[in-house]
Amino acid sequence: METIDTEKRNIAELASDYVETYLKLTVVNINKKTAAISAVASFSMVSALIVFFVLMFLGIAASFWLGALLNSTAAGFLLMAAVYLLLFVILYLTRKKLFYPLVKNLVIKSIYE
Repeated sequence: METIDTEKRNIAELASDYVETYLKLTVVNINKKTAAISAVASFSMVSALIVFFVLMFLGIAASFWLGALLNSTAAGFLLMAAVYLLLFVILYLTRKKLFYPLVKNLVIKSIYE
């Protein structure tokens, strides 16, 4: 009878150790996923900032170039503003078909990698 009680205690201790180890593993996996998502988000933010500045300076250069062609700097800047407005309208109208699925897939991919 004594050995059965000992075996019960051993099984209970093993089950307790298993649950404790599983919880620790879960915490480690959550931390790993959080770190991966943070890295992707940081890289995306830095990349977006660089792309913004590149596009801004290209837009300014194109505005001055168009202004020289049209003999009016203001007309060059207005034409580039119209181009940017057209791009915004196109992106806005296609956001549900192109932009949202792309962002959703990137987020899901970064979570499950």
